[in-house]
Amino acid sequence: MTVNEVKELLKIYYDIPQMIDEEFATIRHCEEQKNTINLPSVNLSGLPGGKGLPGDRTANMALADQARYYEDEIMNCYRRIAELREKRNWLGLALGRLDKTDRYILELAYMGDSDPRKRRRTFRRPPWKEIADKVDYSESRVKQRVRVSMLKLAMLSDQVVLSGFTR
Repeated sequence: MTVNEVKELLKIYYDIPQMIDEEFATIRHCEEQKNTINLPSVNLSGLPGGKGLPGDRTANMALADQARYYEDEIMNCYRRIAELREKRNWLGLALGRLDKTDRYILELAYMGDSDPRKRRRTFRRPPWKEIADKVDYSESRVKQRVRVSMLKLAMLSDQVVLSGFTR
């Protein structure tokens, strides 16, 4: 994972549970729609080769199995849910390996408040000077700590994390 990918993941870290809930809502909607599929009535024209199906190959494919498209979307949702959970678990463990001050700086700079209502209403990326004042460091020291922390997180992303162990 690159430093920019880590930054993007930090920005959505607290929103991942909501994103997972939205994927489950999509799955429920697909299940409902899959169960209400009504095929149009077959137009028997009496022409040779009709056999009750439209002569258009594209129409045949569309009418053949409409539930397949919902099943594909459901599988894609489950895949995205697994990826989101994996990213959240990894980042949670990786942030736990950082110094508490470094984590606090990253929260101020990228993650925002853990409460979604406060984060949506008031979150703006504060200036480095404001972050430096909160942690009693100079602005350049804060930027340096962020760079080092981001590099640590990027390097940790290459390691596989299973049940708290790394390889």
